[in-house]
Amino acid sequence: MMANDTIFDDEDDYSVVSETMTDTEGAPSEERDEKKEVYKMSAKDTRHVRLWRFVATLALLVTALVVTLTTYRFLKAEETSNFEVAFERFSRTLAEAALEEQKNVRDALRTIATTISSQAMAANISDNWPNVRIPMFGLHAQNAMAQAKVEFLSWTPRVSAEQYDSYIEFVNANYKEIVDEGHMFYYGDLSRISTDPRFSRPPPFIAAVGPEGFGPDKPRDAYWPNQIYAPPDLSYALNTNIGSFRNVEPAVEALEHLQYETVFTGSSSSGSRASDGILGAEVHATYHSQFNGTTKTPHGYVLHPVHQDPLDQSSSIVGMISAGFAFDASLRNLIPDGVQGITCVVTSNMAANFSYVVDGQNAFFLGMEDHHESKYDEYAVQMDLALHTNPKFTTTPGHAQYQMHIYPSDRFRATYDSNTPEIFAAAIAVTFVIVAIVFLVYDLFVFKRNENLVAKAAQSNAIVTSLFPEHMRERLMHEKEEDQLTKDKAGRRKTLSGSLSDGNFDKKTSRVHKPLADLYLDTTVLFADITGFTAWSSVREPSQVFVLLETLFQSFDSIAKKRRVFKVETVGDCYVAVSGLPKPRTDHPIAMCRFARDILAKMRTLTKALEVTLGPDTGDLDLRVGIHSGPVTAGILRGDRSRFQLFGDTMNVCQRVESSGKAGRIHASKETAELLKSMGKESWLDKRTHAVNAKGLGEMVTYWISVAGERAGSVTSRGSFDDLHFGTARNSHTNFLKPFKALDARMNRLISWNCEMLLEIMQQVVARRTAKQAMTISQQNKVVLPEKENTNPIDQVKEIIQLPDFDAEAAERQQNPEDVEIPSQVVEELHLLVSEVARLYNDNPFHNFDHASHVVMSVIKLMRRIMAPSDTDQAESAAKLHDHTYGITSDPLTQFACAFSALIHDADHLGVSNAQLVKEGTDLAVKYKERSVAEQNSLDLSWELLMEPRFETFRSFVFSDSAELTRFRQLVVNSVMSTDIVDKDMKTLRNGRWDKAFKKGDNVDFKDESKTDEVNRKATIVIEHIIQASDISHTMQHWHVYRKWNQNLFEELYVAYLNGRMDKDPATFWYKGEFGFFDFYIIPLTKKLKECGVFGVSSGEFLNYATKNREMWELHGKEAVAEMIAEAREKYGVKNEDAANDAHEQAIPLPDEIDV
Repeated sequence: MMANDTIFDDEDDYSVVSETMTDTEGAPSEERDEKKEVYKMSAKDTRHVRLWRFVATLALLVTALVVTLTTYRFLKAEETSNFEVAFERFSRTLAEAALEEQKNVRDALRTIATTISSQAMAANISDNWPNVRIPMFGLHAQNAMAQAKVEFLSWTPRVSAEQYDSYIEFVNANYKEIVDEGHMFYYGDLSRISTDPRFSRPPPFIAAVGPEGFGPDKPRDAYWPNQIYAPPDLSYALNTNIGSFRNVEPAVEALEHLQYETVFTGSSSSGSRASDGILGAEVHATYHSQFNGTTKTPHGYVLHPVHQDPLDQSSSIVGMISAGFAFDASLRNLIPDGVQGITCVVTSNMAANFSYVVDGQNAFFLGMEDHHESKYDEYAVQMDLALHTNPKFTTTPGHAQYQMHIYPSDRFRATYDSNTPEIFAAAIAVTFVIVAIVFLVYDLFVFKRNENLVAKAAQSNAIVTSLFPEHMRERLMHEKEEDQLTKDKAGRRKTLSGSLSDGNFDKKTSRVHKPLADLYLDTTVLFADITGFTAWSSVREPSQVFVLLETLFQSFDSIAKKRRVFKVETVGDCYVAVSGLPKPRTDHPIAMCRFARDILAKMRTLTKALEVTLGPDTGDLDLRVGIHSGPVTAGILRGDRSRFQLFGDTMNVCQRVESSGKAGRIHASKETAELLKSMGKESWLDKRTHAVNAKGLGEMVTYWISVAGERAGSVTSRGSFDDLHFGTARNSHTNFLKPFKALDARMNRLISWNCEMLLEIMQQVVARRTAKQAMTISQQNKVVLPEKENTNPIDQVKEIIQLPDFDAEAAERQQNPEDVEIPSQVVEELHLLVSEVARLYNDNPFHNFDHASHVVMSVIKLMRRIMAPSDTDQAESAAKLHDHTYGITSDPLTQFACAFSALIHDADHLGVSNAQLVKEGTDLAVKYKERSVAEQNSLDLSWELLMEPRFETFRSFVFSDSAELTRFRQLVVNSVMSTDIVDKDMKTLRNGRWDKAFKKGDNVDFKDESKTDEVNRKATIVIEHIIQASDISHTMQHWHVYRKWNQNLFEELYVAYLNGRMDKDPATFWYKGEFGFFDFYIIPLTKKLKECGVFGVSSGEFLNYATKNREMWELHGKEAVAEMIAEAREKYGVKNEDAANDAHEQAIPLPDEIDV
């Protein structure tokens, strides 16, 4: 039965495996179990530590809270006390000053009244009231204003109805003297007297101001016409009855009723007194700090009677002295400037309340109503401003009784509030916090140390578990414990007997243990080797090799855990596993077959996926699996790096079964097949037609095993790409890449890989450019396309290409290239460009896109191998590295040009040599003047493709300006043209340039050239040699790689010969022709790579591989040529003659003939 026809036909078998899979979930759960074991052993101590940690933390927090709050409250209480004491002191000062002001006003007016009546009596004119002129009233008023801080005073006689006419005559007769005297006293001249006709003479009546305006007053029992003002108004009319004013009339009535001074409230204006009898702004402002948005502020007015007899208060009232004062005048200049925000509210029984705020030396009117802050009611200080407490005065209408209420405010409180409590509390809290942080940090370090110890213990247990079965691990640990006990006892014995012994104490303190080994009769062993790995790894970086192995083997480990298969070891690229131990199981061959099937499927999945990151031929790797069943001895050989190992003939047989198998197949011994048959799995078996001749074992009957079935395969299909994290770059751009439908899957993987390689270099280009501040990713310049060259590419080759100078600042501040984000549009255009380049390649056996990708891989490997000399320390500056590598390492654009040149260098290759194209007289040969025809055609086609409008975004991203594009073009021209190793003129030029660059001492003409030209010449020639070496890199790689590409080249030339496009059959010269190729080109080229001194150990690697391949060709070349000839003739339907004779009879070509 053929393997491909076999199906998985047992439901029960799958269920068994499914159940076992649920028992073990893999490494993570096992590692967690190991941690649990470690935690369990230290659980008691851990509880004690956690308890005391909690107690210490709680005590620290409680102490910090108590001390902080206590300090804060103490300092806050002290501030509050200072605030209360200060307010009490200042408020009493203000209240007492206000009361004193009231008394001063009363006393001042009483003095003037007494003086007036006394002067009248002394002049014997006391019976002439009201027709009495008051001399020097301004002087009396000035003294009173200075004493009592009143704003104005006035004299108003009392005129009864009987005295009306005589008073009018008196005023008319004395008007000028009265007015002139006041102005002269206050102003020193009469210039301020109004010339308005309304005020030039007093009216012939006692006037009143009512709703109808200024006119005669109504008949009254008594009139109170104004007569003298101090200071005098600039324009006012005498004979205006102030008792006719609505706000004054009740006070006048109270004055006549009480026969004593009365007080009422009004408002004062900064303007004229014409309408309300109030003075002007210049006097008003003297007693006010500011008007605070209005020209009117509350005032108190005092009316003091003037009695006919100054000694008899019951005598008739002949007039009155009136005065206006501002309440805020008594609040000024009392407290320091730094104290602000004391609110004073004045209340009365007749008027609305009004408020002031005292700010240092000034007092400001806040407005009518009570404006104090209610939250300070408890601090209120009240002062009764009444001059009389007799009920007669307090109940008389028209007589106002004032009270002043003084309150603090937030602004006043802020004067005594400081940040001291908060600062002290914060300082204490911060101190405790720092202590707590130190404690917690210390505890954190202790915790982390414990966690690390636990983790390491768990890891150690996990490692031991993975290396040793459980019963072996327990026995090994038990031995260690016994050894430690024996050692401790021996130490105590030595200490006790040290003084009695002669120094010959028995040093044998370790116990002799039995070997750690067991025999397992029923096991199945597997060997799985990666086919093609040696050749594949020879062209990769070490990191890429380990990415592949780690990705594959870790995925195999995961499957092994699920299948309950024990991984024994890995030897190189060979994976060894066993089933049936350490825990015996009857289905061990079935389990191993399923495991083999799963890892084969996983291998194919992962290698195809990894080809995008690890490069060409990765997807061609496969597994060769061998399985054998039998007894094994398993155990641990004590000593350094001891591990669990299997011994016995079963291991030897299994290795032979594996080595005689085929890639992608499960090869099993007869013993395993018999067990499978006994378990009903005969349908899995396909007996090999011929017996296998195993080394040391003779002929063996073996079987192919096919374990198929969707359900079983599902075990490995889950998360088939989950293992790729080992090899993918951190900023992989493959998510943007959309494969072309017209290209097969392998070609799409090659395209994606080439894009990844180019994108990595593009990230370096952008990182370096950004560091130089030439442009940023978000500010792309539109690159102007260069004019089309009128000459062929071969004529554009330059001896020296100028590379950028080293920029130390840019090198220092350059960001990590992996952090550079490439826009999706650029990635998509790059993928399209590479895909179009791939389409330019013909389906030749050798000169195809596979070959181009192989050259790209070699170029990148060589670029990465460019390094400082071996004696250069890693701490050497980037400048020295730049100089040593001729600037190639510090210019990513140069590296990008090399990789791009490798990608395009054989585009549209026709599968024949340049000599053949010239011989045929093709259009290309004519166009390029019969020189480097294929190379120039590849370059022109690829460059025209790059310059197409659809790649404008890509070009603008890679090249910051036209100068960079021009330099890129020159690098590509030199690189691609260097791949023509046959053109004699080009060869002569290259040899001459090499001599100029690296043998300068023999060239006198170049001794005086600049250092820059010298370095750039070396850089140019090194770049060309990188491309040349990469183009034939297969000859400097593993024998298998060399054989693969050598056969492809042979096939290509053989097809050309069959098509009549080649004169000689390659079979006639191929064997000996390779010697000429090695001796006259390959080996000299590798020596040049070493001589230029920038490739480190890699140059030696290339020379060694080239030398070994020549030796291998000498030993096996004839057989290889015979095989190539036979395969080519069979493939192309040519009669297979004696290929071996053809290979042996070849003539050795001259050096100039190796271009064939």
